[in-house]
Amino acid sequence: MKLCVVGNSHAAALKGALDADGGGASVDLSFYVMPGGAGPNLRIDGNRLLPAPLNKDKVFSTVPGAGTDGLDLSLFDVVVVCAVGLPAHRNGDAAHILNRLALGSLIQNASVDRQIVSEAVMASEMENVLRASANQQTIQLIRSVFSGRIIVQVCPLPTRAISAYKVTSERGSDLATQYGDNVWTFLGWYYRTQISLITTCAGPLDAHVLAPQPAFIEAGQTPSKFGTPDPWHMNTAYGRLVLKQVCAALGQPIGPAA
Repeated sequence: MKLCVVGNSHAAALKGALDADGGGASVDLSFYVMPGGAGPNLRIDGNRLLPAPLNKDKVFSTVPGAGTDGLDLSLFDVVVVCAVGLPAHRNGDAAHILNRLALGSLIQNASVDRQIVSEAVMASEMENVLRASANQQTIQLIRSVFSGRIIVQVCPLPTRAISAYKVTSERGSDLATQYGDNVWTFLGWYYRTQISLITTCAGPLDAHVLAPQPAFIEAGQTPSKFGTPDPWHMNTAYGRLVLKQVCAALGQPIGPAA
């Protein structure tokens, strides 16, 4: 069974797992990825995936020729769309939903310059942003020309390191300061809401959604052993978990590819 991971920088965790020990994958796995929050930004030409013009020099692919000629989807049985969801919270991104809105029921520091809203209002705005995001549009593009199986991996929750991830540059985040002891409750709600919205969008496209581990969602964080110095990106061990989820969804045994 031939699979291709299409996605953004989060695919590095899956690629690392595959390179290390096969990642538990019993399938033939290729990659077609490029960096960018809520990405990748792609277009369709016939049955080929191609990057949007701004990303044409950023493609990484293990498929010969795909970096220049596009990804021929007819070569694959399954496409795994990697790390679908809202981009990581960076205070340097003024347009990010979490730099515009704060959940009133959980906020502990109301001095930040955000509009205080209800769960219903924030969920509605999250839906609007997700539907317009590049990775949601990628699923739709792929389904428009691909009849095989599509698996959607939801982006991982951050690690606990976010609590010390101070705002010193555009890579910082003040969620821990803003929500205080409630930050993990907020992140659990934020990801459950995303998963629900992504599942609703994926259903009509016959795409199967893989959510993070239930214990991670309940805790509002990914355990530190799966993390990297950037609390939003995960390591090889996390990639191994995702590859095992993919194999299970396909009914494939866990073990090296033949």
